[in-house]
Formats: sequence, structure tokens, C-alpha cells
Amino acid sequence: MLKKRDLIVPEQLVGVDPHVQEMMAKLKVVNRNGQAVKIGNTDTCEKVLICGIPGVGKTVLAKCVYNKLHHLHDACSFLEDIQEEIVSHGILSLQNRLTSDLHNRNAPNFNCQDSALAYIQSRFQKKKVLILLDDVKDHEQLSALVRKLDWIGPGSTVIVTSQRHNVLQNVNGAEMYALGTMKQDKALTLLCKHAFETDSPPEEFKELATKIVAAADRLPLALEKVGKSLFKNTKKKVWMETLTALQEAPHKSVREAFLKSYTTLEEIEQNIFLDVACFFNGMDKRIPYYMWHDLQFSPTVSILSLRAMSLVEIGEDKELRMCEILRNFGREIVKSENKNEPCQRSRLCNHKEALDVLIGRKGTEKVEALGLDFADGSEGNIIFACDQFVGLQKLRFLKLDQADIQGNFMDHLSSLRWLDWRGCLKDHLNLKLQNLVILDLSWSQVNQDWRGWLLLVKARNLKVLKLTCCVQLTSTPTFPASMELERLNLEGCSNLAVIDPSFGNLTKLVSLNMKGCSLLGDLLILGPMRSLKELVIDGTSISQINFQGDSMRKLKFLSARNCKNLTKISNSISYLKSLTYLSLDGSKIKTLVESIGSLEKLKTLSLKNCQRLTDLPDGIGRLSSLQLLDLSDTAIQKLPTSVEDLKATKVLWVRRTFTHEEEEEEEEQRDFSSYRGWRG
Repeated sequence: MLKKRDLIVPEQLVGVDPHVQEMMAKLKVVNRNGQAVKIGNTDTCEKVLICGIPGVGKTVLAKCVYNKLHHLHDACSFLEDIQEEIVSHGILSLQNRLTSDLHNRNAPNFNCQDSALAYIQSRFQKKKVLILLDDVKDHEQLSALVRKLDWIGPGSTVIVTSQRHNVLQNVNGAEMYALGTMKQDKALTLLCKHAFETDSPPEEFKELATKIVAAADRLPLALEKVGKSLFKNTKKKVWMETLTALQEAPHKSVREAFLKSYTTLEEIEQNIFLDVACFFNGMDKRIPYYMWHDLQFSPTVSILSLRAMSLVEIGEDKELRMCEILRNFGREIVKSENKNEPCQRSRLCNHKEALDVLIGRKGTEKVEALGLDFADGSEGNIIFACDQFVGLQKLRFLKLDQADIQGNFMDHLSSLRWLDWRGCLKDHLNLKLQNLVILDLSWSQVNQDWRGWLLLVKARNLKVLKLTCCVQLTSTPTFPASMELERLNLEGCSNLAVIDPSFGNLTKLVSLNMKGCSLLGDLLILGPMRSLKELVIDGTSISQINFQGDSMRKLKFLSARNCKNLTKISNSISYLKSLTYLSLDGSKIKTLVESIGSLEKLKTLSLKNCQRLTDLPDGIGRLSSLQLLDLSDTAIQKLPTSVEDLKATKVLWVRRTFTHEEEEEEEEQRDFSSYRGWRG
């Protein structure tokens, strides 16, 4: 019999037990007296993937689970650091180890992969085995190693660790466990165990230790290595220097772990990763997509790959999200392109370095993106001359941020795809815009007579125009017929009262944000917008929602929150056949029209804080796709019986119900699939 021994795990384990318990639940483990006695369904092979960024503790967790389960299996195998082993010794070496482990060291030594796979298929279908495959790159690598996990016998358990969350995506019955960074208190304990051999820091080191935990982004590998480097070191200067170093770049061991993943990325994936790390974290992904598409970076596929590797996440509002430690790693990659000469790097996101390159006229064709940030206003109104941009022939992204430019730029910046010039003070644009895809002039002093609009006729590639909080705008600019603009943001243009007739030229517009344009009072002035998919009119002065026929037939998202004059929804709402989201929060409507039931694709209907809304029409029951109905803070006392037909609606929130005489507080959550009637 194979001697089954526990795998070695770190002595200083902190915060692992809750994860082990969740893993046991996913594997359907039955415990008795604190010991596992059965795993899931004995007729099947249980399979689970542990995924997460490098250094998060995937292998440690997998080992802990392995140690609790190995006694329930006939044979066990642990293949560690598979990616590195394949590079060093090849897949066949791993296959021989696997077959040897699972056959009590009596398996033959194979000299070809197909023979090893045939042996795995024929010998282990009736054997109850435990297999831990550590650091699998992707599904193709897993398939090359064991071909099909279904070849493993019933009652077996397979645990896979990987940075990618889709490794077992096509494996029937496989579970996934995404492992995140540690909780703050546990992270502090882990650091202290290694640095002080205690669970908490001495009082005089508490603040520094807490900051180091934050700088390490609560990543176990970083905390362990940093803690060991500070072991019993009571010199505050050393701790402060460690903190500064961590705030600038991840610990060496973490960098090495991240670098392994980074080098496996395609070049366009690396470009997008570095763009997000340097400039676009927290930004709506749909905006940089336009630039990446224009540069043929295949953003949809590339972001899917980065997400699968846990290098980038997409938030609830479609924003790109990257954790602090990964951002620092990405910026360190850029810095390593040339540590001493910033002008020889691809991206300049450090304000001081970017400013130095421009002022010193050091720009080179190596620089693809440059960002300035005069947030504190300490440097005053800086003016750049055109010759300071001469060397930046391949610049595709430029953030000027309240700076000014002078001179003729028509022969410069011809590769520019994205100009972020928030706080622009200039009365005209003297730029070559034929390749420009995104233009952001938010918080600028532009108005409808601004001479820069004349250049828009040449910006035929422009897809995104952002004019947020341009309070001097009283009318939209004149849009040329040749314009193919797809996204227009006028949010916060509080003096905007007129929509220029040329607005009708924007036939390709898919997103229009007019939130806070409080002087706009009629949707009909927009005219037909047959490509529009997203319309935000929060805080405008509209009194009714009315549409001309199928003028917005592709509209999917309509937000009309806090429109204090809104009292009527006309029957024309039924024309919005593609609508999936409708929010009328905070309006003064008293009822909804029966025709709202025609919105067959509507998934979310939010009527929160519509305090005059007293009832819903029977047509509400025809919203067959409805998933969320929010009636918080309304005056509704009774629901129509037709809600019984809302089989897909999962949630109904009623937090506060207003009556004519008083206000009642209550919490309700209802599932209409089991609805039997409800009265307020």
C-alpha cells in the first residue's frame, strides 16, 4: 500500500480554516467527530478548481484540503508547480509520476504521452483516487496531462489550482472556488506572526504594520515574505523604508510570481494590462475599448483572457478594476523598460516624470501614452509649446489635465487616438484630429461658439465625446453630417437648454448621457435616434416620457431618476421593444400606463421613492422577463393579481410604504414564483 502522508504546509497558517470548510462543502464532504468520513456522491468523481492571482494561497489551501481527505482514497498523487515542471522536464515526466503514484509505484515508465494516457484511461476507472494538480495553465494543458477527468473512477477527488478560472469550464460537474486576498485583521495577524511571533503588533508599530498590510494588498505571499524580512527588527526607519518600497512596487517574490503570468500573455494582452495599470483602472471599459479596437488590440478577447487569469475584473457598472498590487506590478514593468530614462518607456503615468519629459523636450517615439495630473493646482497654469511634443510621434493617449498649449500642432501628434483635456482653457483647437477616437473636454470653458468645434468636421474617426460639467454650454455644438459619434456625455451641463438641429446627424449614437441637464424639458427634441441603446436623463426637467413611433427602437437602458417634474409616462413607452432596464426613481408619477406590459424584454423596473405612485396596472403581469421590481418608498398599498404571472421575477423590495396619513417602515422581499397574494 502506498504510504499516505500529509503534504507540508506552512506552520504560520492564518485564516485558512473558513476556506477549507467552504471547499469541503463544495466537495460535499460528510464529517463525523471532526473527521471526513465520506466525499460527495460515491457514483461520481468530485472535481474542484481553486483559482486566484499568484501569491493568494491557492496551493496552501489545496494542500490543507488534501490532508483532510487522503485517508478516504485508495491512492493519492500531488503534482506541484506543473507549469514549471513542463518547461523543465515535459508533460511525459508528470504523467509518469502520476501513474506511479496512483499504482503504488508499480506502473511502467512510459516513453510516449499517448501510452501514458491510455494507461490512465484503462487502469483508474474503477479506483478511488485523490489527485492534486497544482498550477495548471489552462484547459489544453490539463487535457494534455490527463485527457479526461471522467477517466478517473467514481468516489475519486480531483483538486486543480490555477490562475485561470475557466480551466474546468468544460468539465461536467466541476466546481470553482475563487480565492481572494485576506481580510484585514487576518492579514495583520499573518504579518505579525512572521515579524514579531505574535498575533498583533506592538503599539508603536501598529500604524506602520497596518499600512504595510494595505501596501501588500493583503496578499499572503507578500505578507509572509515582508514579515520574515522584518523579523524582530525594531528599527522604525527600516519599517518605513519597507513601506515606501511596497507602495512603489510589489515585493520581489511577488513580482517574480506575477512575472511568470505576465510573460504567458499575448503582446496585445500585455498592452491592455499595462494600459489599465497605468491609466484606466476604475474607468468604464467601453471607453478604452474604442481606442483598443482602433489599434487592433482585440479588446473583447483580450479582456476575457485577463479576467480568466484574475488580472483584471469588471465591476457592476462595467468599470475596469485592478487591485493595487497588480497596478503597482504593471507600473513596475513599464519602469523596467528603462529605469534611468523615462523618455524611453512606453507609458508615462507619473506626473513628475511626464512633466520633466515635456519641459525638457525629451520625447521619443517609444512613448505611447502620457498623463499629467495638476490636481492640486500647485504648478499654476502651465503652457506647452508645439516643439515640446516633436519627438512623440507614436503617442496614442495624452492627458493634458488643465494645461494649455500654444503654436501650430497640425504637424504633430498625428497618431493620437485619445485626448483627455479636462479643464481646457483654450478658445480653439489647433490639432490634427483625423485619427482621434476619444475626446474628453470635461470641466472646460467651452461653449457653443467655441472655435474648436470647427475641427470636428475633420474628426471623422471620433467615437466618444465627453463634455461633463461644461457649464458654459447653453446649446449643443453643430455636429457635421459626416460624424460617426457613438457616445456623447453631457452630464452636469446645467445651463444646456437647446439641442441644435444638427443633433439629428448623430445617427450612429449608441449612448447619450444628459444627467443633470436641468434645463432640458422635452425628449422629443432629440428626434429619431434609431441606434441609441443607452439614454440617461436623470435630473432633467422633463414632465413626461414620450417617443415618436419607433424612433428609439434599439433602446435597452433608460434612466430617468430624480426628474422632479415627471408626472406622466405616455403609451409610446410600448415602442421600446428592446428595453431591458427602466428607472423612474424619485419621479412624481401616480400610476403607470397599461401598455408598459408590452416591454417583453424588461428585466429591471425601478420605481424607488416614487412617493405618489399608488398602484400598478394589470399589464405589469405581462412583463415575462422581469427579474427585479423595486417598489421601495412608494405609496402602493396593494399589488394587482396579475403579478402571479411574473414567474421570472425573483425580488420585490418594499422598504417604506407611504400612505396619505402616515409613513410605515417595513422590510419585504418577495419571490413572485411562489406568490399567493400580498397586501400592504
